[in-house]
Amino acid sequence: KDFKIHEVYLDNYKGIRYNGDNKEEAYLSLFTATSYEELREIAGDDKEALKIVDELERLGLDDKFGLAYDNEIMQKKMINTARSWGYDDGKEDGARAKEIEIAKNLLKNEVSIDIVSESTGLSVEELNKLV
Repeated sequence: KDFKIHEVYLDNYKGIRYNGDNKEEAYLSLFTATSYEELREIAGDDKEALKIVDELERLGLDDKFGLAYDNEIMQKKMINTARSWGYDDGKEDGARAKEIEIAKNLLKNEVSIDIVSESTGLSVEELNKLV
């Protein structure tokens, strides 16, 4: 139930190869590899690490896994884009609502409709609908 979070700077582990007594460092070095060949070099003769490399290679060659991975990435991108659009729309809606609120207050205080239009960016027609 208890767990710890460690922040690890992986560049510090780049190039480390398994030598028999540096398993943790070698495993972290696996994350820096850019090819299956480099993964195998890092793993050395560590059987567990070699199993990991074999599984990664198998998954990399599996079209279904690659397709599922690509779909997951695309879905995340679409969700982030939709959130961004929603955020932008919300800002625009909020700004417009504020303009209308200001216009109503100015009109209530008998400020000229032309000045209110110029000040808020709302058209005279829009302002006439507020009155």
